[in-house]
Amino acid sequence: MADVKIGAEVRSGDTKKYKHNLRDKGKIPAVVYGKGIDSQAVELNVKDLEAALRKKGRNALIDLVIEGGKKETKHVVIVKEIQKEPITGKILHVDLCKVSLKDKMHTAVSVTLKGEPMGLKNGGIIQTGPRTIEVECIPSKIPDTIAIDVSSLEIGDHLTVSDIPESPDYKILTEPDTTLVTIIAPRAVEQPAEPTAETTGTAPAGQEAGPKTNEEA
Repeated sequence: MADVKIGAEVRSGDTKKYKHNLRDKGKIPAVVYGKGIDSQAVELNVKDLEAALRKKGRNALIDLVIEGGKKETKHVVIVKEIQKEPITGKILHVDLCKVSLKDKMHTAVSVTLKGEPMGLKNGGIIQTGPRTIEVECIPSKIPDTIAIDVSSLEIGDHLTVSDIPESPDYKILTEPDTTLVTIIAPRAVEQPAEPTAETTGTAPAGQEAGPKTNEEA
């Protein structure tokens, strides 16, 4: 069962001007592809897509209803790739992949850190690794996120993918020894060296500095 429903229309153009006009109307170009179907260019309302992403994240199951062709078609899809404007973050284009609700698939799931590590209270610094991991599961079992508790971590401690509890809903594919978070010791602050007569070019008290003689050289 899909999480949300979005309407789309068959896209009749593919030029830059056509796509620009689409975005001015609050729509974005998209491509739908997947097993058993031909790749199809469509357009959809960007607000509908943004609402779906806010509700269920990048792995939202979308019931996509496409109109404008010979007949209305429906596919359950997920977002595979989003192209955004670098400065504003506005969505420019999206790739949608048809999925089977019965077949297992590979997808990336975000990792969320829970709690405040004890090591931070002792001056440690948190260092994070990958923020997503790869999992295998049927589409309806894709987790919104995978949370790991870091509150007990002290300075020098770390958590890897192998520390994530197993779940009957999905299989983790990312290498078990991949480090997700580490609490490192604070960096020591180097103190400036004390100035000496050699570094300042001055002589000790009671002596005058002068040019070196040949013997001294």
